[in-house]
Amino acid sequence: MANSNTSKSASDNSSVNSGRAGASSMAELMAKMGGGVKPLQRGDIVEGTIKKLTSKEILVEIGGKGDALAIEYDKNNMENLLNLLHVGDQVKASVISPESEEGFPVVSLRRMLDDLIFSKFEELSKNATSFDVFISEVTRGGYFAEIGFSVKGFLPNSQITGDENLVGKTVPVKIIEYDRAKKRIILSQKAVAFVIDPAVIEKYVKPGDTVKAIINSVSSYGFFVTIQPRENVQIEGFVHISEVSHERVENLQSLHKKGDTITAQVLELDREARRVNLSLKALAKDAFSEVKEKYKAEQKVSGTVKDVKNKGITLNLEDGINAFIPADKIPTDIQYSVGQKVEAEVVDIDPKRRVVIISPVLKKTFVGYR
Repeated sequence: MANSNTSKSASDNSSVNSGRAGASSMAELMAKMGGGVKPLQRGDIVEGTIKKLTSKEILVEIGGKGDALAIEYDKNNMENLLNLLHVGDQVKASVISPESEEGFPVVSLRRMLDDLIFSKFEELSKNATSFDVFISEVTRGGYFAEIGFSVKGFLPNSQITGDENLVGKTVPVKIIEYDRAKKRIILSQKAVAFVIDPAVIEKYVKPGDTVKAIINSVSSYGFFVTIQPRENVQIEGFVHISEVSHERVENLQSLHKKGDTITAQVLELDREARRVNLSLKALAKDAFSEVKEKYKAEQKVSGTVKDVKNKGITLNLEDGINAFIPADKIPTDIQYSVGQKVEAEVVDIDPKRRVVIISPVLKKTFVGYR
């Protein structure tokens, strides 16, 4: 590592001493070379050429000012310099000390290093290039990923494909947000497979469009799909459980599975999530829309019990419409079980709950009837 302990070897190096023989200090060297050379000041930016590059010493030739020793105490920064620079490269350095005890300048390449590193990330972002990262730890809302040169990026949960734990894994990603000033790099695993630029998505699908899609994964709250509007173009879609059916869906996994093909209507572009929201029920006829015309008060109906709870009994009527018997309409000595056939009459229509309120038809008068 280049540090003050190597200054002795650097001062003995002929390249450092060349050009200043007979001069006891850098100031004297400046004077001998004429008034046209401006003495170095702390903080000055100088241009030079990498003359020597090892893990112990970095020498930068800075023209008429001789050679300078580049100091870097941080191990990671030193490794990055060795990986990114080569002998003969042109560099810019900031002056730490115009003149060390040995008489030569000491400079830092830290700013140059930052330029080299972030220019690489800027290029990856600009060209939408995919690259591999190592997922080092989980954090709130996503993961931290090692993206090279001791820099971390953030992979949000919304930009992950699948639901497995990624810690310790290497995954391909693209940069979707890049802010050098804040040193913030946002990554996306989905961007490798999908078009995620909202402006580009809008060119292929718009609200109201009917699309075919393949289900990628199913969760308790909805499922994710792939839309392919044209060859080599894939867009992610999402169907919320509330958009699956006009009727209440209790178990989504029992209705749909990975690999199923669906036909859905595009509802909107979700710019934040970089996908489109879809609806299945928008393309399906709502059987409940005709309930008010079909069912009238005191009308006799028949249904099959599908759920028994303390608050009442839910049934499927013969045409698939849900009906409900409130607990206070059930005689105390009658019990119902799932699958049982029930004769009843219509009491009311509850459009909010999308059910026909019914009361069982009693064959005889029960003393315990409430």
